[in-house]
Amino acid sequence: MKKHLPNASSVIGLLLAFSASAVSAHDEVELRARLTGFQESPSISTQGKGDFRAQIGSNGTSLSFRLRYEDLEGGPVLFAHIHLGQRGVNGGVMAFLCGGGGKPACPASPATVNGTITAADISGPAAQGISTGEFAEFIRALRSGNSYANVHTDKFSGGEIRGQIKDDDDDHNDHNDR
Repeated sequence: MKKHLPNASSVIGLLLAFSASAVSAHDEVELRARLTGFQESPSISTQGKGDFRAQIGSNGTSLSFRLRYEDLEGGPVLFAHIHLGQRGVNGGVMAFLCGGGGKPACPASPATVNGTITAADISGPAAQGISTGEFAEFIRALRSGNSYANVHTDKFSGGEIRGQIKDDDDDHNDHNDR
């Protein structure tokens, strides 16, 4: 019996190591936000709503996203971005989702915008410590819960709907958008 125990331990150890490496190799982080006017700073009373979903690419050099919005009351959608800022605080633009920064114009509400963000799309904000092209810092901000998606309209040029971005593994912090 003792002769088989080291072999069994080795097999179990190898299986655990393989399992852990398989998980980390395919660890595609899902990010999300629910956008409403009441998350704007200051709050906006609007029927507008939306959601943002994104996934960090397995190689860590891209972010694929889907932004949906509807029932906006502020007229044409000017642009949508991801900002650096904690809940209730306005921050600088890190990347455009539509309406600028090399991205297509934002479609009229209701709409779905799909796209990809890479280092070439990161515009800052340098004053908040993220320089142009710093994709790793951008991802770090997204994963920390200190960034938000924002949709700006003609009437509400500072933003009509906003949602704090968090990852699906957000049990470790208090960034809850309920």
